[in-house]
Amino acid sequence: MQRRHFMQAGLAMGAAAMGGSLLHAENPAPAADGFRKIKIAQIGVRHEHASGKMNTLKMLPQYYEIVGIAAESPEEQKKHENDGCYQGLKWYSRDEILQIPDLEAVAVETEMTELIPTAVRCAERGLHMHVDKPLGQSMEEITKLVDACRKNNVLMQPGYMFRTNQGFRLLHKAVKNGWLGEVHDIALDMCRNDTSPGFRKWLATYRGGGMYDFGSHLVDFVVELLGSPQEIHVFEKPDPTDGLSDNTLSVMLYEKAIAEVRVSLRKIDGFSRRRMAAFGTKGSFVLDPIENWGRDASGKMIPLNVCLTLAEDNEEFKKGTHHWKLEPFTDRYIGQLTDLAMFIRGQKENPYSLEHELLVQKAILAASGYIPWDGGQG
Repeated sequence: MQRRHFMQAGLAMGAAAMGGSLLHAENPAPAADGFRKIKIAQIGVRHEHASGKMNTLKMLPQYYEIVGIAAESPEEQKKHENDGCYQGLKWYSRDEILQIPDLEAVAVETEMTELIPTAVRCAERGLHMHVDKPLGQSMEEITKLVDACRKNNVLMQPGYMFRTNQGFRLLHKAVKNGWLGEVHDIALDMCRNDTSPGFRKWLATYRGGGMYDFGSHLVDFVVELLGSPQEIHVFEKPDPTDGLSDNTLSVMLYEKAIAEVRVSLRKIDGFSRRRMAAFGTKGSFVLDPIENWGRDASGKMIPLNVCLTLAEDNEEFKKGTHHWKLEPFTDRYIGQLTDLAMFIRGQKENPYSLEHELLVQKAILAASGYIPWDGGQG
């Protein structure tokens, strides 16, 4: 199969395997005939992804009617009410916004410590949710949210954006179809370069620092790909000046595989060095970088580089090494928020159960050093 045709067919099949969307911001999939728009609000402006999520919601008018925004406090509203992403929206208090007639869904974008308490309130009112990551610092918190979602028949989508990343879906397809044989080694890197004293002081208040905040995306994917690990071990070298755990490695051990998740916040060119590699008995897959929302001098999106090496032919590729460029999303959240609309309207089944979300959160807490790993039991 020619590479171009593989990219068209393979991406679609890989996404379908776990319900992932493969959309581009310039041309989101049109809503189905008769699609009833979802009334959605956003609660919170302090999360790192808050402005990005609102910008994405505005890009999806065929799915959503944005009815308003609520800040964490009047002070936060005053600080952000002139931000471009919130222009034209009506501001409410957090109590008022939950009283909006016919409200169906909420994007929870508060400070990370407030995500779960806010989401529980929404679940108790029967509101479907996109809740940003990570989902709390204790299993008691996430269990309370999951119980409220189950009781009130609420769909809860965590903000793990790589669930609809094209490269991640391709690796998922390659592993599940056996192209790589028996996977024994996965290495993922989610590095940055964070020097702002204010940001570092804030992030240092969270155990695990960079692993908890940024590595959570990668732990989520490892659990989806390989399931519950047998062991999780944490290695870290916190910065001695501010105490931030900014150089961390979490090793997830499986019966026949080792997954390494690394987060360094000290790399000068960190964003461009985010990469993922998987190796098996029959092949390897490298994605470098794992995402890229930058543009070159001509204004064109910078592509992602994929290298697939196979020891044997499969149904779509001959053995050997194959290189290609993968056009990235022009918006990193559009896949998930499109899926959310389809999940709510029953046009696509949500492949991630609440039990899966509990397992993911437990693995994230263990990988960040909050709790010891018990093999995913209990």
